[in-house]
Amino acid sequence: MKFLQLIILFLSAGVLNAQVIGVRFDVGNDIPKTGVDVLSRLYKKYKQGPCKAYTFSQKNTHYRNDSVIGQSEWHEAIEFPDKFRINFGDSAQGNFVVFKNDSSYNYRNFQFKKSSYNSNTLLLLLGGMYYRDFNEVIVRLEKEHYSTRIVSTQKWRKEEVEVIGALSGDTLSNQIWVSKKQNRVVRIIEKWDESRTMDMTFDAYQKHCKGYVETKVTFKSNGKVEQVEEYYNIKTVTAFPDEVFNPKSK
Repeated sequence: MKFLQLIILFLSAGVLNAQVIGVRFDVGNDIPKTGVDVLSRLYKKYKQGPCKAYTFSQKNTHYRNDSVIGQSEWHEAIEFPDKFRINFGDSAQGNFVVFKNDSSYNYRNFQFKKSSYNSNTLLLLLGGMYYRDFNEVIVRLEKEHYSTRIVSTQKWRKEEVEVIGALSGDTLSNQIWVSKKQNRVVRIIEKWDESRTMDMTFDAYQKHCKGYVETKVTFKSNGKVEQVEEYYNIKTVTAFPDEVFNPKSK
C-alpha cells in the first residue's frame, strides 16, 4: 500500500506467488488459530455489506516532526472493490489521482502525468475485500507481505484486539489490528521500504449501509504523526459516471 506515500509525493511536487494456508469459514466463536480465521469472521459478517459506492470529503491536518505545518481539503469517490478517486483541493483545478485495479493514475490540471503499480491494501481492508472472493483477498494480502497465518491477541487502547501478521512486541512487520468488541479493523502497520514504516489508526467511525465507514484516521511515519484525516459529508450513490474513474485529459 503506497497510496498515501504517492499522495504526499504528489503534493510535494505540486501534485502471485503466495500460498493460501488454513482458509476456514467455520470459525464461529472459536479462538482464531490463524489470521485467516479472523479475516474469515469479518468476511462472513460484512460480505457485500458496506455501501458499494459513495462520496465524501475530508479535512486534513499535516504534520512535520509532530508539529502542524498546514491543512488541506480533499474530495473523494469510492466504488468497491477497487476504484478510488481523490480530488486535491478545488475539483475544478483538475489535480487528482485515480486508483483502479492495481494501478494509480496521476493528473495535474486535468492532464495525465504518470501511472504506477499500486495494490491499495487500505482500500481492500476497509471495504474492498467484502466484494471479492475470500481466497483472492488472502492471496492479495500475502503478496503485499502480510503473514495471514500469524495471529496474536493483544491489549490496545484498553480493549482486546486480534493482530494479524505479528506477535506481541512486533511493530515492524506488516499487520492488521482487529477490535474483537467492534469487529472492525482499527489499525494497520505497513513497512513501505527499509527506512519507513507507516502506522495507520482508525480512530472514529459510523455505521453505513450494512457495514461502517471511518470518520477519522491518523497516519504516523516512523512513530511521528504525519497526517490526520477527518471525513464528512458521506453520501451513498447508485452509480458513478464513467469518467470519474476513466478520466480523459482535456
